[in-house]
Amino acid sequence: MPRGRKPRAIEVQEAEGSFKANPDRRPKNAIKADTQEPVIPTVIKSDEDALAVWNETVEVLRSTNILSRTDTHLLTVYCSTYSEWIKLHRLVSRDGHSTPDGKTSPESVAYFKLSAQHHKLMGELGLSPSSRARLSVAKSDEDREDETSIASLLKSMKG
Repeated sequence: MPRGRKPRAIEVQEAEGSFKANPDRRPKNAIKADTQEPVIPTVIKSDEDALAVWNETVEVLRSTNILSRTDTHLLTVYCSTYSEWIKLHRLVSRDGHSTPDGKTSPESVAYFKLSAQHHKLMGELGLSPSSRARLSVAKSDEDREDETSIASLLKSMKG
């Protein structure tokens, strides 16, 4: 049975103006993520593929202003999953998806399971097109002031 939509972050709801009409609806106990960057775990440092994905992903998340130290474990699983998927990809590319007796190889099964898991993690980190469409980073007060001044300028130009 479907559960409905995933809840949106408080910052996203606030940026969209959800609490303007009724500020009392804003949750009082909302937890904010810290702004520190995640520290690369040893398990990632020791794996060349995982480290490359870590650095690339951190750079993308940093540039979109959604990187937080609280993402360390999620990033670790994301990078480890991708690294294992790459290793299995190399094996399956070399050996094929089936065993000599015609059955699906265990490597092929693991390859597709890791692919599905990696795809879910991409959505959690905002790295897929559909998750980016749902993602909205709260604007700073300065950005809001710029929008307000531009809107008032356009309104005055209309007459």
